[in-house]
Parts: sequence; structure tokens; C-alpha cells
Amino acid sequence: MTSRRLLPRVLFLTAVLALFFTGGFLAWIQSWRTGEMLDLETRSEVVELPSGKMEFAVRGEGPPVLVFHSAPGGYDQGLALAGFLPDAGFQIIAPSRPGYLRTPLAVGASPEAQAVVAAELLDHLDISKTAIIGFGWGGSAAIEFAKRFADRTSSLTLVSSPTLETPAATGLPLPLSILNQIGGNLGSRMLKVRVEQKPAEVLGQAFDLTSSGDDTARAAWVDFLLKNPGDLERFQETILSLSPLAPREEGLENDLQQPLASIRELTPPVLLVHGSMDKAVPPASRAASPLAPAELFPVPGEGHLVLSGRGASSAAKRIVDFVNLHQTANQHGQ
Repeated sequence: MTSRRLLPRVLFLTAVLALFFTGGFLAWIQSWRTGEMLDLETRSEVVELPSGKMEFAVRGEGPPVLVFHSAPGGYDQGLALAGFLPDAGFQIIAPSRPGYLRTPLAVGASPEAQAVVAAELLDHLDISKTAIIGFGWGGSAAIEFAKRFADRTSSLTLVSSPTLETPAATGLPLPLSILNQIGGNLGSRMLKVRVEQKPAEVLGQAFDLTSSGDDTARAAWVDFLLKNPGDLERFQETILSLSPLAPREEGLENDLQQPLASIRELTPPVLLVHGSMDKAVPPASRAASPLAPAELFPVPGEGHLVLSGRGASSAAKRIVDFVNLHQTANQHGQ
């Protein structure tokens, strides 16, 4: 009889403790996310434009370069991926595209609308003309900007970007694979811990997701980054731009619903930068695709993360040279 009376009390106590620990855990996750968002907000600003509010950050001094981040991402990813530009004498203009961080999706869901709000941001900053760089799934918005505002575009560079001519690989799109790998807010919190404490493990997983290389190429890529602190730091900054995930999910889902843009009919000069082992966006070839007027710059031995690894310096140098060339040409033509 005593055990029968005790059992309900034990079960009740167990349930109470479970709720207590679950509530504490969820509160901890919420507190972490709030702290992360506050940190992100201190490094950017929000401006009211004709189309609505847009978050952005500016870094560096010199000729401006407007960067469109990939998916999932935000202004922080734009700064991370284009981090080599300030050292080369350029100023980065990095907005959070609609649906990411503090830029509402209602500002512009389509690539065309995102191009318009980006032009409004340039108006706000009193910038009449700029180079454009689109990273990954930000490429379509970058292309639409170059189409609609050709007179404001000195050059367009697309880095590992799917287009109608260089589509993404069949199967699960890379942004969705990343989302599945991270697994929500808890996953993004753990990712931040792992990328700092177990970089080799995260590097290996990143390679498997983004590169078609074999085990030998995988080992070489991981080894290179572990032995080069500057390159590893840039990789870590890019990975950290996926966290926290929740304020980036709406933009990611929207990006996957949008059609790919075409580089045909572009008038500004175009540079396509692709890793030869890109698993997410297989590199194009001039024989297979009508890329004119684009110039293709393949990076041997690199995957989708073409600005990480042994080929990163050559890719960065080619981008800088391309932007410089057409920036100078435009200045002479004025």
C-alpha cells in the first residue's frame, strides 16, 4: 500500500524536475540568442528606406563594393566573405538581404525587389556607382542589380553562385543541407562551440557538404586551414555567420523559392569565380554554357568555399584585380 502511494509522488516529482530543467534549458538558449542578437546589432545599423527598413554595415575606406551575402547569412557573412577587400583599399557595403537578421522579408522577397532596395541603400549612402559581388545564393540579387542599374555598376563578380547558366547541383540545395546539419537554435549554438573548440571536425563536415573531392583532397584541405591561422579564422567567421539561425531562416526559405537569374543580357563586365570541385554549384565551362560577356575564373582543387583553402589567395587576388581594372576604367571614362 505504501509503495502504491509513493509511486504517484515520485512520478509527480520527476515530471516537475523535468519541466524545471527543460524550462531552464530553454531559458538558457533564449538568453544566448538574445545576447548574440545584441552583439550583431552593435556592429550594424538599420536605415528606413522607401521600400522599408534595411540593416547594413560598412567597413574600410576607398572605392565602394556592394556585397550580397549567401543563404543562410546576413550582413556579418558579407563582411566575412569580403574581408580581404578593405586590406586591398576598398570599402565594403554589406546589407542583410530581406528575411535575414533585422531586414524584414516584406522589404523585398524577389531578387528584383532586393536589387531595388540595395539601390535605395546606395542613395542613402550617397554612392552613385559601385562594384557588385554576389556570394552563393545572393548571386541572383546581384545579377538583377547589374541589370536594372547597369549605369551604377562598374563590375559584377559572382562567387560560387548558381545562375541559369551555372545551376545548382540536383538534389538537396546546399542552404537546405546546412539548415538540416545545424538543426535549429540549439544546433547553431553548438556549432559556434564546435567551430572554436573542434575546428578539424567542423572543417571535415564542411568539406563533405561543399566539395566533390576525395579523402585525400579532404585531408589536404583540412590540414592547410589548420596550419594557417589567418585562413582558419576567416573560415570560422564565415561559419559563425550562420548563427543564430532563427533570424535567418525566413530569408533562407525565401531564397530557395526564387528563380535563378541569368547573366545573359548584362552590360557591365562579369567575373565568375568557381572552385573546380564545387559540389553545390558545379563549375561551368565555356564549351557547355554561353557565358559571354562573363569571364570564368576556375580555382583548381577548391569546392564551394572557394575563399577558403589553398586557392583562396588566388581567388581573392583575381577579384581585387578585376574590380580594380573596371573601377579605373570607369574613372577614366568619366
